[in-house]
Amino acid sequence: MKLPRRITDILKRKESFIDDLRNQMERSVIRLQSSLFNQAISEVIPRLDVRDGQLLETANNYRLVSEIESLYKTFDTQIAGKMFPQVNKGIEQIANLNKGLFAFTLTELPKRFDNVIEAAKKLTDLRLGLRGGKMVRGGFLYSLFKGDPIDLQQYMSKAITGQIPVKEFINGIKDMLTGSEEKIGQLERKFQRMAYDMYQQYDAAYNKNVADEFGMKYFAYQGGLIKDSRDFCVCKNGKIWSVEEAKEWPEWTPAKGQSAGEFPDGYEIKAKDIYVVPSYLGYPGYDPIVDRGGFNCRHQLSFIPDELAFKLRPELKNKI
Repeated sequence: MKLPRRITDILKRKESFIDDLRNQMERSVIRLQSSLFNQAISEVIPRLDVRDGQLLETANNYRLVSEIESLYKTFDTQIAGKMFPQVNKGIEQIANLNKGLFAFTLTELPKRFDNVIEAAKKLTDLRLGLRGGKMVRGGFLYSLFKGDPIDLQQYMSKAITGQIPVKEFINGIKDMLTGSEEKIGQLERKFQRMAYDMYQQYDAAYNKNVADEFGMKYFAYQGGLIKDSRDFCVCKNGKIWSVEEAKEWPEWTPAKGQSAGEFPDGYEIKAKDIYVVPSYLGYPGYDPIVDRGGFNCRHQLSFIPDELAFKLRPELKNKI
């Protein structure tokens, strides 16, 4: 027996929507870091003291290093102004999709449904660093949109001290800000580390908050598989799990998945040591319901009523 088509349709819509949001963020970040490079070239480079194509170690050049911080602060405003409305609108739509999903999966809507949904959204917003549609100082989004000019400042200071050629200096800034074939740009690296999982984690945290309030104990692990899917996700994908079972995921190993018969027939385990917890699980702060298969995991958890969970996986009823 499979999940009802209405549930899978909503999950597919949500998956596609979150992928679009992430791709939109990646495109915006790439454009913005190119803009920062152009600003650095137009506002700083022409004012450097140079002789015979070499940077000079002068007081003026060191003063220009400090101006990079001012340039970053201006750039922070540009980033927040362009990307925050995009982020805010995206999470509002994710919340609405989840509201529709819970409205369908709950066999009878409790009188407090709307209140629980609103409370869950407020709690999840705060986890992200939002209050009333605005960033909370010191929260996740505030930290994300707060620039960090230290790397570029250090590079400029070393370049001036070493009096390197201006052409080499410009290429170094370009590699740092916009990236190269070997590495991604500084801003893109920051967003990859901090933000590209944001929508998936917001979605998962929201669902967890609502499920906790309604006492929902079972969920479907959905999202499909690709060639690079992690061993953990291969084991969990397309199946029904309980919240209690998920508590054991921080200690999961491929060997446990193998002994439980969770891997598909013929599947070749990717892990080199099947007895070791993979690095994408069990790290400090890992929450199995929110983080799922770890960094960059595209899977979703869809909470379902007990009755449906027992139909899809009858043995769960014996574990009550």
